[in-house]
Amino acid sequence: MKRGVFRPLYRAVFMLVIACTCAPSIVGAQVDRGNKPFLTASINNSLPYVGQEILLTYTLYFKDAAPKISNETAPLLRGLWAKETAPERYIKSTQTSVHGEPFRNAVVKQFRLMPLQCGKITVSGYSFLCNLPEEKTASGGQERAETRLRITAPDVIISARALPEPVPAEFTGAVGTFQLELSSDKQSIRAGEPLSLKLMLSGTGNLLTLKLPDITLPASFRQNPPEITTTLKTNSLPTSGTISASIVAWPQSGGEYKIPALRMAAFNPETKQFSTLFSKALSITVATSQGTSTSGVEPPITVTEKSGVQSPLLIVTAIALLFLIIRAAAIMAKRKQLNHAKSKVQADTDTSAANLKQKLFGWLEKAGINSPGGLTRVELKNALQNIGLSDEIQSELPAVLDSLDKILYSPTGKKEARTPDSITAKVNTLLQTLRAISASR
Repeated sequence: MKRGVFRPLYRAVFMLVIACTCAPSIVGAQVDRGNKPFLTASINNSLPYVGQEILLTYTLYFKDAAPKISNETAPLLRGLWAKETAPERYIKSTQTSVHGEPFRNAVVKQFRLMPLQCGKITVSGYSFLCNLPEEKTASGGQERAETRLRITAPDVIISARALPEPVPAEFTGAVGTFQLELSSDKQSIRAGEPLSLKLMLSGTGNLLTLKLPDITLPASFRQNPPEITTTLKTNSLPTSGTISASIVAWPQSGGEYKIPALRMAAFNPETKQFSTLFSKALSITVATSQGTSTSGVEPPITVTEKSGVQSPLLIVTAIALLFLIIRAAAIMAKRKQLNHAKSKVQADTDTSAANLKQKLFGWLEKAGINSPGGLTRVELKNALQNIGLSDEIQSELPAVLDSLDKILYSPTGKKEARTPDSITAKVNTLLQTLRAISASR
């Protein structure tokens, strides 16, 4: 009798021990958690179809002050297309309870995923380091030290399903619910004018990865490459919004043209079936340019019309042309005189003593002598020797500078406007040598 009484009690204690042991693994945390923070990983759909968008979320649970996160390790995402959602500037936390214990939780990372293959896919490896402030000491008032801890999220298993057969030929990867629309800004234009066409796909699904059908235009239409634009609703799950392809075309000849309806196939995960989306066909009327016939050939002009129209025009054109020739000749003659006078002044300026001296100082600086105009003759001679000039150049350059100074500072108070040719020739020789020295530096 006693044995029958204690058997249920023993079984209850045994099940309680089992439950306490297995509880931490339910949230994917460490067995001996205590007050330490831990990570969970959740996915909104563990049985998606290939190409179907799903959302992976990593959530941090903690007590007291939020830990400081650093040194993240990205999860392994093989067999998946992935795009991380835009992280918020400041992570918001909310109060929650884990097995009766008060915690705070905050979403720290999210990924939009899309299986690229069917079968079992394991997402693992996400972790980060965090700094935990230690509890206050008994004395209080002292700044709390920090403990570094690496937290790893549990693995996530995705079982991707293949799309049902047969797959339509018009299927380009669209998985979700969509509508297709083709529009133009004009239905009637003239040849050569721009025509704007827009193909828009709107709805909910994998808008980030699907491909729009190509717009087929008549052979006589020139066109630019399509411009793809994606507009999505913020934080929508799954992704919701529009993707459009815009084209600018230029019809080259008149006529009635028809842009055929476009179609594409999409798979709806809710109904588990493919559906075909159609756009409306467009009719465009292109008129020829004003003043021309529909064939593009101008009507012939009679001999009487030609002579009556062209004779006055030829006379006026000849008079205007003659006037322009006379005016151009006068301007060229005047410009030639100005250039001659300018070249003479320029030649005089280029060979002036001040200009030649300035050129020498400029090339001496490029050759490696700082502020040559402020050096004494002894200092200049030493500087010329340091840059590797020959003895002949070392003695000739100060002599040329002295000759230029005599012209610039004549005791009679008169300055020659033009330097003698012999000195100019010596300066040009010295400049060639200094240029060679500067080039070799």
